[in-house]
Amino acid sequence: MNVFKAIAALAVWACFAPGHAADAAAPGTSAPPAAAQQAYDRLIAVKQFAFGGVGFAGTTSEGEKAFRTILASPNALRLFRLALSKGSTEAKLYALSGFRQLDQRSFDTESKALVEANPEATTMSGCIVRHEQAAAVVKRIADGMYDGAGLLE
Repeated sequence: MNVFKAIAALAVWACFAPGHAADAAAPGTSAPPAAAQQAYDRLIAVKQFAFGGVGFAGTTSEGEKAFRTILASPNALRLFRLALSKGSTEAKLYALSGFRQLDQRSFDTESKALVEANPEATTMSGCIVRHEQAAAVVKRIADGMYDGAGLLE
């Protein structure tokens, strides 16, 4: 019986343990243009918006990996602007997270259209998948929820 408790505790811990973005560009470094373009291609197609460890293994989402690579690129604002026009709803949320990091004025301007349209977005936190309105996620981005705990640092 104790073995089952240990396995259950490990599964719960894994759902909420922080993930690592070791294969994404490190903050303060510049991603090569080809890597940034590949990351953009992945970002515009993401189907979930998630920062931090997700799933049973607590891994970093593909969207966050792509986001971090773009964020480290010298043409990040251009790529995030393109993601806003061509990406999935979830990609647009990552793009707004990038604007908040790089250019608050652009965040304020660019977020309005998504808030007004307010499409449904799929988000993931730990092991929990949610379907929620984009305006709620934009508010969390604006409030800095994704800035802490090393998520955007």
